[in-house]
Amino acid sequence: MKMNKLILISLTCCLTACLNKKSNNEKTYESSDVCQQDSGMSKVVSNAEGDFKAYKTSSAVEIDGCSKDAVWSNREWYSMNYLWMGEQVDPADYSGKFKLAWDSDYLYVLVSVTDDYLHATLADGRENYWKGDYVEVFIDEDQSGGNHQYNHQAFAYHVSTEGHAIDKNTNEETVFFDDHMQLARTKEGNHYLWEMAIKLYDKEFNEDAQDNVPVKIVSQKRIGFSIAYGDNDGNSSRENFMGSKMTHGINNDEGYVNADVFGSLLFVE
Repeated sequence: MKMNKLILISLTCCLTACLNKKSNNEKTYESSDVCQQDSGMSKVVSNAEGDFKAYKTSSAVEIDGCSKDAVWSNREWYSMNYLWMGEQVDPADYSGKFKLAWDSDYLYVLVSVTDDYLHATLADGRENYWKGDYVEVFIDEDQSGGNHQYNHQAFAYHVSTEGHAIDKNTNEETVFFDDHMQLARTKEGNHYLWEMAIKLYDKEFNEDAQDNVPVKIVSQKRIGFSIAYGDNDGNSSRENFMGSKMTHGINNDEGYVNADVFGSLLFVE
């Protein structure tokens, strides 16, 4: 009886630990949890030109990797399935879509991904940040385009499985811009929700300063914007790169250098 009691206590502790486990912004929920409810519009809209709209939210958005916030219930899904690199994949291996919203301080992005194998972005070190699974968010605050590889004309945030926002700095180094966004991710089987609140910084952003002020978002503002997913099924590099518009520059892999290839995002009431 004593041994059975100890086993029961041990199993209870293990279950509690699993339910409460949080590692690098990932929260794990039981399948019965309503965290990942796919409410609202079910149609997924594809936009070959990559021109999107984000509607203003009047309610608070909790960045917890869930889709329960009221703002997501009446926002349409946009497709993130245009093949940029690799071979066309089976939807069971990868399928992606996203929703958009905003307030004066943040661009909100909810990314829904089916991925049969989540490969850690930084498993082999920071220098390999683009080889694992990650969401990449391309933002050009004033839609002025141009080269941004080693400057802040625009940003190409590689959002890692560990919860980092990664890009290059002016010294051509790979660095974390984690204070540019809030991020949480949840897992339910092979389905993942990545929820982000992203600040907008203009081309005057100074990575050596402590007093950078994000740009306030207003209705009818338009920015350069694209979003993509790098899919790695456990190999030395990503097998596929899937994005929100049909083409993204030379070999569909020019976005990390040239903001001219981004799509656009219009903020509306």
